[in-house]
Amino acid sequence: MTSVDGVVLLGWMSQQDAVKLLREQCLFDPPLTQEHAEEMWREYRCRVDQLEPREALAPAKVPLTDRHEQEAATEFMRLYRSASNVLGVVKVNPMELVVHQLQIVIQRSTHYRPHVGSKRTWLQTSLLCNSALSPQLTIRALPNAIDAELPHGEFMLGFDPQSGFTIQQLSPHVNVTEYGRRMMLWAGYHRTYARMVGLAPDASDRSLVVALSRFGNSKISPAWPNRGEREMLTGARPPLFRDFFDERLFVRVKLRKKRYELQIRGQIVAIDEN
Repeated sequence: MTSVDGVVLLGWMSQQDAVKLLREQCLFDPPLTQEHAEEMWREYRCRVDQLEPREALAPAKVPLTDRHEQEAATEFMRLYRSASNVLGVVKVNPMELVVHQLQIVIQRSTHYRPHVGSKRTWLQTSLLCNSALSPQLTIRALPNAIDAELPHGEFMLGFDPQSGFTIQQLSPHVNVTEYGRRMMLWAGYHRTYARMVGLAPDASDRSLVVALSRFGNSKISPAWPNRGEREMLTGARPPLFRDFFDERLFVRVKLRKKRYELQIRGQIVAIDEN
């Protein structure tokens, strides 16, 4: 079984989700028993519960003083001027952002390292999304069936009145959502992790230029079906991006390597007319 390295914020997961991840999505030798998986989860949940309460205030917005940052922000807003969920461009320290995604695949993040090594390449990768990071998809077509190989699972089948059905990447730009006095990293976890890993340990400026959006509002809405996740994001000890770098709070695992396909099936159905 092929595996990839991962880091997981296990203590913020529910016991059910954590045990399922450890036993079904991770490789251990010997395999973890139910009891051992529960014990591992309890250890990290205890560490989270022992943290001091966090205000987790949104990081300060740093002015875009660099010419390249200003130009990238202007071009981004031109591209997304009609997108109602895109509010603007901000520069913030990602280490202080609340996170809803609780795992990072190291190999996927490493893939981005050459593309986020400087401020200018970060702008291409985070806002303008260099096409080199969106490879052509391999598609197999049969009668009433289409399978598209995907580089990762963040794609969907969409419809555009001009171009018809299209395979679209979800939130291709790195973006954050403000809620209350906090700010959440909505999308771009692996690119952000790659950029933070590439900075010197004593780097004084860790701020990154990202999009500001409404996409994350759904998760903190009272109507969000996952009540536990909503409480995690709005509670006294929310997970922060910096926790992926805190040896006390993340666990290193071997994740089962996945490949992704968008599988589309068609069927003609006879429907009685009224």
